[in-house]
Amino acid sequence: MAAELPNINNKLLALINTGIASRIALVTTFTVHKTRIFVRGLDSQGSQIGHYSTRPISISKKNQAKQTGRTRFKGGYAEYKSAIGKNPGFVNLRNTDQMYGDYSLTQTGRDFGFGFSNPTNSQKAGWMTDKYQKEIFPVSDQELEMFANILIKETVARL
Repeated sequence: MAAELPNINNKLLALINTGIASRIALVTTFTVHKTRIFVRGLDSQGSQIGHYSTRPISISKKNQAKQTGRTRFKGGYAEYKSAIGKNPGFVNLRNTDQMYGDYSLTQTGRDFGFGFSNPTNSQKAGWMTDKYQKEIFPVSDQELEMFANILIKETVARL
């Protein structure tokens, strides 16, 4: 039994160096994380990010993500979002889909994270966090637990 410990230790070190278990855990967790924000419209605590305003609003044609043929929306931003086919009934940060498309896994050296490559989208994320007073982009406790469980499962399966 004692002779097996160095072998397991060597396998574990080799596995850590390849990073495959952590990449599997990251990609799986990222998929759930991105869906939480951009599809389900939830912050890191599991609450709705917000709801669109119903106060009357004017939006110039050049500022519309999709042309509606009008500029005045009596039902507010919620009506505008419905007019362009993007109102699921809650805020999901997908007006033009620029943030959604840009949000991805990031890597610096051997460190990984979730973020934007376009600085403008990163700024928008900050603006949305301030506007709705919600922690939107941090990893939730459930996502962190998922990452840990997948990492352990994938590591043990490869030993």
